Amino acid sequence: MRAFDLPLMPTYHTRPMPNGWSKPRDLAKLAEMRARFEFEIPLGDLPGIPAEFSVAEGPVGVWLQFGRERGVPVADVKVQAVLKPQCQRCMREMRLAIASESHVAVVDSEEQAANVAEEMETFLAADGHGTLAALAAEELLLSLPIVPRHAAGEHCLEAVAGAVIGEALPGAAPVTEETQRPFADLRALLEKSRN
Repeated sequence: MRAFDLPLMPTYHTRPMPNGWSKPRDLAKLAEMRARFEFEIPLGDLPGIPAEFSVAEGPVGVWLQFGRERGVPVADVKVQAVLKPQCQRCMREMRLAIASESHVAVVDSEEQAANVAEEMETFLAADGHGTLAALAAEELLLSLPIVPRHAAGEHCLEAVAGAVIGEALPGAAPVTEETQRPFADLRALLEKSRN
């Protein structure tokens, strides 16, 4: 009898339920299943992001592909985000585009991490459990600059005595930076002090 047989249905991939990224999961099991996730997560839902990088233009895009290599659970982790930190050169908001990906070994101890190939990142998951948000946060953290600054060639304004370099006040000559040479007159000062 075929009364209990169901017609074959095409499978489909779904995004994790909202806040499902913060639920602890068995990462070794996800590796066995070769699970794949694609979702957008608010920056504030990623753990451990420093306050100076806590503003973004939108959610963080996350792609995760789990697998297994040499008996160790692994994950390909990719994140994309546009953050809006304060430039530490001009003290103005800047746009910092992040697009990063890594091949990560999921380990449950520091001893196991020591045996991972040097070209791989490691993610410490106690008892083999961790959250998708923590994996994404670690990848994002690895991509952040130590000091946020506009890149060379980008518009970075420096305040100088009420004016801004590169912008002239109406009716005023353009402001230019003067090169400081603190030891330029050192010889004259030394000779003067000897006399």
